Amino acid sequence: MHISPLLASPFRVAALVHEHMLASSVTLPMEILTGAAQTKSQRSVQTLQFECFSSSGGLLVTQSGLTIATQPLDAIDHIDLMIIPAIWRHPGRVIRKHPDHIERISAHVAQGGLTVSVGSGTFLLAETGTMAGRSVTTHWQWFDTFAARYPAIQLERQQLITQSGPIYCVSSVNSVADLMVYLCSEIFSMRAARHIENQFSPEIRQRFSPSTVGAPRELHGDELVADAQIEIAKDLRGIPSVPDLAARFGVSARTLSRRFKMAAGLSIGDYALRRRLDEAQSLLRRTNLSVTEVAFEVGLTDPSHFTRVFRKQLGLTPTRYRAAVREKAFSPDPHSG
Repeated sequence: MHISPLLASPFRVAALVHEHMLASSVTLPMEILTGAAQTKSQRSVQTLQFECFSSSGGLLVTQSGLTIATQPLDAIDHIDLMIIPAIWRHPGRVIRKHPDHIERISAHVAQGGLTVSVGSGTFLLAETGTMAGRSVTTHWQWFDTFAARYPAIQLERQQLITQSGPIYCVSSVNSVADLMVYLCSEIFSMRAARHIENQFSPEIRQRFSPSTVGAPRELHGDELVADAQIEIAKDLRGIPSVPDLAARFGVSARTLSRRFKMAAGLSIGDYALRRRLDEAQSLLRRTNLSVTEVAFEVGLTDPSHFTRVFRKQLGLTPTRYRAAVREKAFSPDPHSG
């Protein structure tokens, strides 16, 4: 997916809010997108307009006591991204109380609009009748309820983030940050996404990628692969070879490699490299180890090779990455009042 820059108008985001929503499922995406739009390193001409819409408009008070200024649903015109927030407690009451929200979601999805549904907000998405045969996820607490109510929809119980065309679902607020960083790279630039990722680190560890070569999947049903992942992570300085790893579990190297790729979405070698670079980022953020020492700690003992691989994967050298995550990410705009 690529979002073409809109040179003449802002990128418009509409959050469909109601009193029973989980406020952080709207405020966190808002802060991430706004931060990306305002970052000093942002060279794109793309600007952002984030608005909240409710059934009647005006001031909306959520169940947590947060007051939000909203516009009425019928004021929605052209929007580029619709956010469906997570629902506090049982989603059934929101389905019954807000058929107007379902209608708006249905129209947006029918037009092929970019959509992000958070947690149990996926129930409202499902009620549109547009998701039959498509992949979604929701909050784990409502898996069985969702599956029974919408048997024609493909519920992914082991995925934190799903994509079906322009429709993204995340299982919880904890996962929405990863998705929003990915969308920042599509809406603004990869540089803006990295800036936001660094600002939120260590909370955000990996950017979401919808492709099969994206971030490795840790949640899956293959116990053999899960054991292999644990074994790989035990000592990044001495990760066993694929034949040695397979021998430890009594399977052939071919069988382990095949099952690993199917479950984790990456080859064993690529997965090991991701784990090494993940740990390297952590060490660069929280320690004063030299780049050479960091390389040794993660098993990439040639500093030059480590730097090349790090830069290829993250777009920055280890030294520049360390400087970026340690400096103040957002400084006051000298032109602001």
